[in-house]
Amino acid sequence: MTVLEAATRFTEPTRRRHVRRWLALASAVALVALTVWVVWFSPLLSVREVRVLGAVDVPAGSVLEAAAVPPGQPLARVDVAGVTERVAALPRVASVEVRRGWPSVLVVVVTERTPIAVVPGGSTFAYLDATGASFGSVRRAPQGFPVVSATTDDALQSAAAVVDALPASLRAVVAKVTAGTHDDVVLTLTSGPTVRWGSVEQSDRKAAVLAALLRVKAASYDVSAPDLPTSTGSSPTH
Repeated sequence: MTVLEAATRFTEPTRRRHVRRWLALASAVALVALTVWVVWFSPLLSVREVRVLGAVDVPAGSVLEAAAVPPGQPLARVDVAGVTERVAALPRVASVEVRRGWPSVLVVVVTERTPIAVVPGGSTFAYLDATGASFGSVRRAPQGFPVVSATTDDALQSAAAVVDALPASLRAVVAKVTAGTHDDVVLTLTSGPTVRWGSVEQSDRKAAVLAALLRVKAASYDVSAPDLPTSTGSSPTH
């Protein structure tokens, strides 16, 4: 075998290997480019439905309007953070989760605020949730919802937290809740007596102590320090 024949013998396989490698690389690049186009730009994986879950008192139409997802937008390019922020701005919405449901559904899961009390505002009342956030409007305070008044936002949040912490049996007989500060929450019972509750801390203990105190009729009760409770005066109804 001549030197030329030997060089040719070993050069051709090398060339074929290089060609195969370049073809494989080109195919991989093409596949990646195709995938990017399909996911990010083509109508194949575009939004065909925005599905709202969890909305009961919040109209689904209001959620869709707030989400403002353009029809036909590629699902991968939907601004999930923006949709979440816009829907969460609805007054009755407590939290929002947005999910992509491949290949063409955007799912918006809404958790609504749960009203526990009402707060007066002019000639109407707004509902209040456990965080102190207000929403909605009613002409009269609904039965079973304490009317909350507070001097500051911090006091309002504390009052709402106290109402939320009350056992159902006690909450049912609370007509009003007032709060001058975070640590100065006072309940007014439907039967007339007032209860100095203090802060939301130890609410379970305070409720148990109050249940025992209520066996003795009085004008006011103080369970702000549950280990040293007091009652004073005669019951307004007796």
